[in-house]
Amino acid sequence: MAFPLQYSSICVVLLAFLFTTFPFPIQGEFIEEVCDETVELKAICLEILRNDSRSSSENLEVLSHIAIDMSVQNATGLSSYIQSLANKVTDPQVKVRVLGCVVNTDDAFLHITQAKQLVETKQYGPAKEKASLANLALSTCDNSFLLPLAIEPIELKQATNRLKSLLVIFYVITSLLG
Repeated sequence: MAFPLQYSSICVVLLAFLFTTFPFPIQGEFIEEVCDETVELKAICLEILRNDSRSSSENLEVLSHIAIDMSVQNATGLSSYIQSLANKVTDPQVKVRVLGCVVNTDDAFLHITQAKQLVETKQYGPAKEKASLANLALSTCDNSFLLPLAIEPIELKQATNRLKSLLVIFYVITSLLG
């Protein structure tokens, strides 16, 4: 059964209105909007989320899995790496602080793995709290070089900053989940 010309015209006008009023999101626009929430970490956020094939689903739950998986991956072996840095340090005051960072990163790793377990059971509030605790443990490491002032090894600073950035991204995503 054919529609009269006037009904076809109305349908075309209605569809044109809908497409211009409610545009479909451009692929990646969703990730861009999520990463806008991370403010100064936007570039890192875009990098980690866009480089994971799972992000094509444009789903916050999937993005939370990507962020926590990257955090776990970054935290795995971090305390061993920091231990190897401590072995190279000759200044006894700096060495003690770097060894303290081994303990801090072990604590952070524990909180991150717990956050991953919580995300898998969709407990986003507690997962967010675990991410905060992990970030606090890493900040404790960095802050140990402030008083009395000591030079933090650059490799240590870079490693903890990268992981803290990933945790902030995870925190933002889980906050958006509720």
